[in-house]
Amino acid sequence: MPAAGLDRDAIARVALAQLDEVGLEALSLRRVAKDLGVHPSALYYHFANKQELLDEMARVIVLDTIGDRPGPTGIHWDDWLIHLARTQRHAARTHRDGAVLMLRARPNADYQFAYLDTLIALLVAEGFTAEGAGRAFAAVTSYAIGVAAAEQQRVYIAQDTATPPAAADHPGFTAIANASSAEEASFEAGLRWLIDGLRADLHTNSQQPTNATPVDR
Repeated sequence: MPAAGLDRDAIARVALAQLDEVGLEALSLRRVAKDLGVHPSALYYHFANKQELLDEMARVIVLDTIGDRPGPTGIHWDDWLIHLARTQRHAARTHRDGAVLMLRARPNADYQFAYLDTLIALLVAEGFTAEGAGRAFAAVTSYAIGVAAAEQQRVYIAQDTATPPAAADHPGFTAIANASSAEEASFEAGLRWLIDGLRADLHTNSQQPTNATPVDR
């Protein structure tokens, strides 16, 4: 029988608070149960294992920051993808190790069906194939979460007390380090290049003769 007052959402939120405190690797159902003041067996009624808990934690992060709304209105397809990337990066950064958590969570789009259906339909209406629209979504999502993961990793590196290697004689390393330290500018530049590439590809394929074989984007 489930413990009174416990449900998946409440447990996931306590787990997210613990995530901020101890990080992803130290997170455990036993620790969460202790924070809730219940026996660990009470949590196994809701989650069979830690992976199921991670899936629900990622779901809570997405719903809290992105929501289950069908998406922005009155904007162009590329604005949708830009909004998606910025929001996903923000979502991943709301909790310690949030990006890695979202990468480790199993795909479960049941709470975002309306958003995804609307976005893919918009991309297809603009000239993408259905498969190409899916690839565009995957590319933007991978970029946003990947950048967030790298940014959070740099926090750990910055906290390392070890003396970093001298970089004065390595301009390539220095240039990358300087760019990485300007997180917002670097993210926006990369996102612009990604979206520009999608625009260029869409334009190029739209110029093909109507009897040409469609090319996936």
